[in-house]
Amino acid sequence: MDLIFKAASSGTDSFQLREESKDGNGLIAPFFDFDALLNLFYANTFHRRCIQLKASLLSNIEDGSRLEGQSMTPKEFLYAFILNLEIFGNAFVEIAGKNLYILPSLEGRVNEAHEVFQVKNARKIPLTGKHLYYYSPRSRFYGEPDYLGALLSILTNQKADSFNNAFFENSARADTAIIFENSEPDEQQLNAFREFFSSNFKGYDKAHKTIVMTAAGENAKIRIENLSKTEDISFEKLKNLNRDEIIAAHGVPPRMLGIMSAGQLGGSSEVTQQLHSFNELTIIPKQEQIEWFFDSIGYPIKLKSIDVSSFKDDSELVTGLVANGILSLSEARGILGYEK
Repeated sequence: MDLIFKAASSGTDSFQLREESKDGNGLIAPFFDFDALLNLFYANTFHRRCIQLKASLLSNIEDGSRLEGQSMTPKEFLYAFILNLEIFGNAFVEIAGKNLYILPSLEGRVNEAHEVFQVKNARKIPLTGKHLYYYSPRSRFYGEPDYLGALLSILTNQKADSFNNAFFENSARADTAIIFENSEPDEQQLNAFREFFSSNFKGYDKAHKTIVMTAAGENAKIRIENLSKTEDISFEKLKNLNRDEIIAAHGVPPRMLGIMSAGQLGGSSEVTQQLHSFNELTIIPKQEQIEWFFDSIGYPIKLKSIDVSSFKDDSELVTGLVANGILSLSEARGILGYEK
């Protein structure tokens, strides 16, 4: 059965989970569109940051001597490999003699015998390759990323951002009503309103423009009603709810993304506690899977997780993450609650 996630009733903002089948090259077609997943990677800031953060933590290498001599450093190689794995739930490598190359997941495919092929420009190229994937109950051939259950939230936030862009560009919805009491606007006033709201009111660069209005007649009044305040509040709540669901799907501690809730403020070891759980439940099991994969293809590596027990408080932990290249200075300031 095909499942279709839609962010709106029309348009192309949808994502389909389909039944697996053979494509025109006789290879197994994944049950989801890899190109669509890559587009989603750029569609939401928190989604993208969660993937990058996990890739940085997972590629924290202790011994990568067998990966020396490649076109990238061992750390760079592992980060690129794991970034593919986190975006697509699938990652591929090509083994060419003593060299190891990353096959972009967009181009990686397998047949029924689980042999690896590169599909490029409608051509299939057999490779001496290996395939690592996160298990999916929907497939015997491909894996799935952690966030697949949060697709609708990602798509909805993408649609919300597009809506906001259209609003600032075109004043896409009415947010103000001009109400005449005991009077009616004449044709000259109506034309003036049309001219003002069409040429002076659209776009963020037209903010704080002024219009002068007059009303004739006894007890005549003009008032302006704001129609958008309640709607904007609901809009903000929707985006925050979707943000929280996206982060939860990735399993990333919110504080690692600089998100703090009022009930959690004041603890000096909150980040440390969250990262400890994240390590035990997500990072360490995945690192063991990645180590097993490279060991099985003759390129053994040793990865290391962040030992949170060696840090006294959050500030010391965040300093260690910056020193290991996992966080930037600006990200560290955000996590600790300082202004950027």
